[in-house]
Order: sequence, then C-alpha cells, then structure tokens
Amino acid sequence: LVGRPVPNAQVPLYNRFYLHASPASQADPVILWGTEIDADALQAFLHERNRNGRVLVTAAHALIRAAALALEQCPELNVRLVRRRIYAFRNVNIRMAFFHRRYSEIDLMLIENANFKSLERIALEIWQRMLQAARNEGGRDRDLARLRRLPAFWFRQVVRLYGFLDRHLRLPTVGRLDGTRAGCMMVNDLSFPGAPPMRVYKPTRFPDKSDSFNLTLGPAETKVVVRSGQFASVDVMPIFLRADHRLVDAQQVGRFLALIRDLLNNPERLAGGHYDQSDIDRAVAEKQKK
Repeated sequence: LVGRPVPNAQVPLYNRFYLHASPASQADPVILWGTEIDADALQAFLHERNRNGRVLVTAAHALIRAAALALEQCPELNVRLVRRRIYAFRNVNIRMAFFHRRYSEIDLMLIENANFKSLERIALEIWQRMLQAARNEGGRDRDLARLRRLPAFWFRQVVRLYGFLDRHLRLPTVGRLDGTRAGCMMVNDLSFPGAPPMRVYKPTRFPDKSDSFNLTLGPAETKVVVRSGQFASVDVMPIFLRADHRLVDAQQVGRFLALIRDLLNNPERLAGGHYDQSDIDRAVAEKQKK
C-alpha cells in the first residue's frame, strides 16, 4: 500500500456515509452488478491463440488480463480499507481462486503486475503454480499444511489476532500466506465443464479487508438474439462484479464492468503486454517514484 491514505476531500460524500456508518445501522455496503459477454468472440480468439501458441490460454487468463487492464484505467478502484481510511495499492495485482487437486479444496494465488504481462505470461505463471500445488512442492503449500495441523482453538486465535491487526494497521506483506492481500481484485472462473447455467451469483465476502472486489465469470450458454433483423443463436457468458460501496459507487462499478465487458467482447485488445521481468521491474520502479 502507498504511505498516505486517500484524502477525505477526495472520498465522495455518500461513500463516506457507508464508510462511517455505525454497526447498529446494519448498513449493507455490497453492490452487485451482473451482465453478459459474447462467448463466441472470446472462444474463437482463444482457439486461434492456442492453435499456434506454446502455452494454453483459457478464459480465466483472459479474465485476469481484462481485470488488470481495467484497473489500470480506473486506479480509483485499486484500493482497500484499513480501519476507516482508504489506501491505494502501489501495483495492479490480481488474486485468483483455483481448485487445489491435492487437497480437493479452493486455494488462492496472486498474479503480480498483471497489467504489464501478456496473456501467455499470465497463463504460464498460473499453470506453474497449479503444477506446484499438485506436487505439493511450493513454499505456500507447506505453510498451508502447517495451518491445517493447528487445533481449532489456536487456529481461531491466530485468525482473530491477524484479522484485528490487518483491519487496523497498514501491515507490510512479509510472508507467503499473506501475500494474497496485495491485490484488491479477486477473480473467479466458474465456467468449468458441467457447471449449470448461472442466473444469479452472490459472491461471499472473505474476512479480509483487501477483498474489495470480486469478478466472476460463469459458464457459456446458448441464447437466441436478434441481429440485423434476423434471429441468431449465440453463446454468452454471465459475468458478475461485487464491489464495496465504501470505496466506489454504482456509476463507477458500471463503468468498470463496461470496460471488462468491452475487453472480453473484443479479446484482440487483450493481446500484447509481452515484457520480460526486467521490463516489469523497471516500469514498477518508475511508477513508485511518481
């Protein structure tokens, strides 16, 4: 996080109502907006990309790239709460949920500086992390194994203490387990084979103040639409964005989701961004100086 919080003068008035509401008011700060994207365009792009590519690229990787590019254009969303102050993140990092096959449960990974990385680079990092998880080779997996061995009483005490400190202090990121706090956006790809059509999706809020936004992509579904006066059968995919009204308003949520939708409907705009690590480090250093 940056050193200074967002000045109160820059926080919209109605956001401040939610930000400073008392627990007795039972205010609900959750905004949920759902729309759909053109799955035909995205699937055709991925098929063409994978035909000659060296790394398999999926809809999840496209969703991460789109979220990173949209956050780059909307830096006011790349923030989190600490106590009742809003702090901006230094970099555009995206969290992704994935199925940990070894333990048959969900785990998280962090894609750092995702706005600087190409689709192939993002895909390669994710496949490598999932392979590490399957082999139980990563340092994070060893840390998670230690947490699983904690008795329920001590697990609860650790979670409560860490949660209190995380809510009230601008903590540095010091370990592998808390590394996922370094991003405001959680991405879920629920378009896995066999998933039922998604009509409504309400993403739950993880007990972590950095979980400010949740972007979820649902499975493709065939739909009949009218195009040029003719009926046509197309594939669409639902997409949902959960946001925190203490940080943004509905107009900002709508603009951000429109950016995501436009990028996924025109996936050729996701191409590019192929930097090596030295390029990424240089760009991050220049941004931090500014």
